[in-house]
Amino acid sequence: MLHIKDLTYRIGDRLLFDRATTHVTPGQKVGLIGRNGAGKSTLLG
Repeated sequence: MLHIKDLTYRIGDRLLFDRATTHVTPGQKVGLIGRNGAGKSTLLG
């Protein structure tokens, strides 16, 4: 289970997420999309 509440994430001056909230239950499939360099791997790493 993954629960994210009020996530704010920046890289330098670039705001990637501003108070993002999500909930993923076991067995649920989700996708994370974005341009190269958008911070997808950094968010999960």
